[in-house]
Amino acid sequence: MTDKKTKYKDWSKEDLINRLVKVESKKKYGLVWEEERVPEKIALDCQQNLPVLTEVSGNAIIKNEDKPTNILIEGDNYHSLSVLNYTHKGKIDFIYADPPYNTGARDWKYN
Repeated sequence: MTDKKTKYKDWSKEDLINRLVKVESKKKYGLVWEEERVPEKIALDCQQNLPVLTEVSGNAIIKNEDKPTNILIEGDNYHSLSVLNYTHKGKIDFIYADPPYNTGARDWKYN
């Protein structure tokens, strides 16, 4: 196959088809809607047992009582977002979700 830096328009039809087959065979991450999607175990668990956030008041950093409080949630992204969907719906301006490092996958860049 041609060099990755080559523009796709310069690729042969066979190279483009091979690349497409390779890309479509990889596991998809992120917001992916598949026709016959099977929910992940964590999503099924949250349907039965909604996680509860517990405040650790000793960790609060309050610089100005007149401004909104920022919240740091330590936990699973799915659990945290599930809870916030109920407790803070329509009240959140920004969410930074740290990616799942140390997953045990050998091909993961940050093992």
